[in-house]
Amino acid sequence: MTPALSLQGLSKRFGRIAAVDGLSLEVAQGRMSGFLGPNGAGKSTTLSMVMRLVRPTAGRIEIFGQDLRRDFREAIRPVGSMVETPAFYDHLGGRKNLELAANLRGCVPAREIDEVLKRIGLASRSLDKVRTYSLGMKQRLGIGRALLGSPRLLILDEPTNGMDPEGTREILEFLKEKVRTEGLTVFISSHLLHEVEEYCDDVHVIDRGRLVAAGLVKEILRPREDVVRVTFAGRRPEPSEIADERIAAVAEAGADALELTLRGADSVWLNRHLLERGHPVAALVPRQRSLKEFFLSITGNDRHE
Repeated sequence: MTPALSLQGLSKRFGRIAAVDGLSLEVAQGRMSGFLGPNGAGKSTTLSMVMRLVRPTAGRIEIFGQDLRRDFREAIRPVGSMVETPAFYDHLGGRKNLELAANLRGCVPAREIDEVLKRIGLASRSLDKVRTYSLGMKQRLGIGRALLGSPRLLILDEPTNGMDPEGTREILEFLKEKVRTEGLTVFISSHLLHEVEEYCDDVHVIDRGRLVAAGLVKEILRPREDVVRVTFAGRRPEPSEIADERIAAVAEAGADALELTLRGADSVWLNRHLLERGHPVAALVPRQRSLKEFFLSITGNDRHE
């Protein structure tokens, strides 16, 4: 199937600085894909190039197989977006802002505007002037504007910025539902790794303008055999009692449990080793790493915080 979004050798230089450096990636249709990177990694610049807010220095952008450079209007037609902080006419109400945006999109019925306002939780405040909205409400309105016209690809840059936890959950579950039921593709940039871990199907990680990792979230976070949490059926042994060159590290994990880091061994060997030392096992579970651990392991920093 043709990717919803394809970036091929995409670059953007500002003088001597390479904000994006030969970036290539593909976003599959009908998925919610995360776009991660430390601050300054080039995420917003990349999304701005896709929306033609910034012109690339080099490279190619295709949306559902349409070359953005050859025919921008046709290629961008199935896209809804919110890149960086959304701007509105503050002296107008939320609904009026959406009506103006709908006129630009064309063929957006009034009932769709009403439905969008309801789904983003702003129906009761739709006539209030936007200047009275909180940051989180403006983010909701920006997402609502991006949804007008039933886009096939939704590009969102830090969409939950300023939202409370409940609002964040509502919006992300709503978007996930549209992915599942309508085949919408969502490409979402976020600095909140737990959001991507919980809601995204796959993830693309960039650092210094280059792709450093990509894959299904469930594959990236697959339990590692080298770190195992062991719950003992009896007394928890001291590290010296189970020492072996294949056990690289031992850490306490509760009154009756240890977390063992293995070197060149697996859980089967570990279970046998512990039994031979007289320490029966009640449970042995490979530890699943978090997306944050994966992120730090490949970028070597925590600038996303």
